[in-house]
Amino acid sequence: MGNLPIVAPAIAGALLFYLGSPGQRWLRAPWPARSTRVAAAVCVALSAVCAVRALQPATSLAVVATTLMASLTAWPFLGALLERRRARRVAQ
Repeated sequence: MGNLPIVAPAIAGALLFYLGSPGQRWLRAPWPARSTRVAAAVCVALSAVCAVRALQPATSLAVVATTLMASLTAWPFLGALLERRRARRVAQ
């Protein structure tokens, strides 16, 4: 429970950034770019504020940045897996 208020908004922010991008593969059409970017920025800011209040400044920056990098790397791969699964369903 200790890091959940820090990590969860960062993961949600990364997911929102991904779902608003034109190349996302989870949905048929991307969400509106401006609103998803604003929501993602709010989530990341919330994560950073929670991190600064709970940890040292350098540690909080590292936790939030690492969580964002890992999430922003994972979402496209998960999207490719979803697309592959959808293609298999159509082929059968």
